Amino acid sequence: MDNHHQSQRLADPPPGPTNPVNPVPTYISLATQNFHRHHDHEYSHEVDNCQRLVCFSCTFLFFSILLFLVTFVSVFTIINPKVPKYTMSSIIINSLHVNPENAIVSAEFTLFIKANNPNKRIGILYRDAGKVTALFRGNTLCRGEIPQFLQPGNNISLIKIGMKGETEMGPDDRALLLEGIAGPPSSEGLELDVLAQVPVAIQLDNEVTIWNFRVDTFYTFMVNIIAPRQPVKIVRSQQFFEVDFMDWM
Repeated sequence: MDNHHQSQRLADPPPGPTNPVNPVPTYISLATQNFHRHHDHEYSHEVDNCQRLVCFSCTFLFFSILLFLVTFVSVFTIINPKVPKYTMSSIIINSLHVNPENAIVSAEFTLFIKANNPNKRIGILYRDAGKVTALFRGNTLCRGEIPQFLQPGNNISLIKIGMKGETEMGPDDRALLLEGIAGPPSSEGLELDVLAQVPVAIQLDNEVTIWNFRVDTFYTFMVNIIAPRQPVKIVRSQQFFEVDFMDWM
């Protein structure tokens, strides 16, 4: 009997506290919620502004390129530009002296270049600093400058260029030069090169400049003789040219 009452007392749960403790409530800060909502709203607004700016920039760039292309095609169609032609009219050797005591060669040439501008509304302004160089087997014989002038449309001009200079030349080149001075060389002729570097400006109706660039022209001539005060006949010639847009835009 006593053992039965003792097992019941051991199995009973322990009594609860006399003063029960209230549970700790969970608080949510309304200020923190409002801050995150405001921050997300500002971020979304900045993203929208960036997207609008990118769309506006792309649209502006597209229409700018389109306007440029339309203007360029319209002007090109109306003006109908044509490539000018340049030919070497004649070469006059005023003096050409080979010093027997040293390797110095002095020369004085006069070149006449015929410039044909077939355009009706386009004028060509030959700017200053245009240079012309005469070479023999890679050796610079003399240099000159192209005078500045405006060539109007539908015009053929004869450009006179005076050239002077002296250079040091090797024995083989001097011997070949002396043969050319003495008389006509072989049937193949004697090679003479001319390099012209001319900055030009394209003008519309000879008033408005629409383009600046530089033209480099390289002439290779086979001549019959290079003696001073003797008529020089150009047996055959070749012409190469390139346009440099970077330095003269």
